[in-house]
Amino acid sequence: MALDGAALDVVQIMQSRHLRLYDRAFGDDCAGWLAASPLQQLQAPAAPFLAVCSSRRADACPQAQAFVDKPVALGTRAQVLPEDLSHEQINEQLGAPGDYTTEVETFLRSLGHDVAGTFDGR
Repeated sequence: MALDGAALDVVQIMQSRHLRLYDRAFGDDCAGWLAASPLQQLQAPAAPFLAVCSSRRADACPQAQAFVDKPVALGTRAQVLPEDLSHEQINEQLGAPGDYTTEVETFLRSLGHDVAGTFDGR
């Protein structure tokens, strides 16, 4: 699960106009961008994946959907969960009573008892 991940396609970020913090994080080496980019590294079916994204940031949910499309094409169960919350709220409010937590729990429970039991503390 990614909680409002911002660097799922490092190559695309670095080849577009971006915040300077990405330059400090990823440098100027294209090979390094490829190595650090989850989108480019995903080459085979993987564990189920939930991408929670802030619908308040223009680029967050489209980037999450572009990432999720790849594992789905590879046969992996993956989905996007847009939330009308800030990045900070997405991280702070998971686990608090409400629809957001319920939707995440529903996804986890759908993966089977072993995962749901771990999440529920059983």
